[in-house]
Amino acid sequence: AVYVGLMKARVPGRMEVYTNADSHIVAIVDYAHNRLSFETLFRSVRAEYPGREMAIVFGCPGKKAYARRRDLGEAAGHWCDRVYLTEEDSGEEDTLDICREIAPNVEKAGCPVRIIPNRGEAIRQAVLDCAGPSVLLLTGKGRETRQKRGTAYIDCVSDVEYTKRYLHEYDVSHHLDGM
Repeated sequence: AVYVGLMKARVPGRMEVYTNADSHIVAIVDYAHNRLSFETLFRSVRAEYPGREMAIVFGCPGKKAYARRRDLGEAAGHWCDRVYLTEEDSGEEDTLDICREIAPNVEKAGCPVRIIPNRGEAIRQAVLDCAGPSVLLLTGKGRETRQKRGTAYIDCVSDVEYTKRYLHEYDVSHHLDGM
């Protein structure tokens, strides 16, 4: 099937897969940012990692694609077990306002949602909250190292770097180092 091929093709920022020491957590960094790419990603992950809890960290950009806040919220709520809403190029809009607009769309599917405006902290929390075998999806930013804040682009840590850092922190806290 097509989706299995997608999981194997490696393009930077596209379905980049990272795991912690014992593969308890599979983290996937992907540029998915609209309903179609979300649904494709969710379907692929469910097929490739059946039975795992699935969580996602994402946000929506400020001042554009307003319908996406409903679409992504609904899709994430339908497919995921946990959702973390955070900054994603908020620009001149307030990150908290954007997240609060997305949240009810997640919740109507009965999925728990947390709003953590600091993207690094949102990723850290999503990793540390993994109890059973999990797949974490970090979407929207890929390897980008800039966030739009106000009218400027601010340097930031990429989702890939955050992911590696917090998977390592998880391993240290669970004494999995050096396995």
